[in-house]
Amino acid sequence: MSKTIFCDIDGVIFRQTNGEFIMNAEILPGVIEAFRNWERFGDRIILTTGRRESLREVTEQQLLKAEIFYDLLIMGVGVGERILINDVGSRGQKKAFAINLERNEGLSSLKDNISCRL
Repeated sequence: MSKTIFCDIDGVIFRQTNGEFIMNAEILPGVIEAFRNWERFGDRIILTTGRRESLREVTEQQLLKAEIFYDLLIMGVGVGERILINDVGSRGQKKAFAINLERNEGLSSLKDNISCRL
């Protein structure tokens, strides 16, 4: 069964820099592999970022250059806590999970997380 993956950009996909949005943003370890894997399973990929809407074009160019493909890009979510609220399935299965990664660690550590199928 496909999943919907919500993934932050800065500090997860690209190395977090001091607010600089450079075209040659460094892709973090495991990112390409994770995105290819999600795509292979038909997962829906929704990218989120605290970047302002006015940075959409440069953000889209960075993602395209890095060959990061996604279904939806949500800008301006802010830098505070992000809370996902979801229901429990009719058979009692949890339908929402959260994974907090160390900044700039990349997605390599997800290999041990069954819900991300890496």
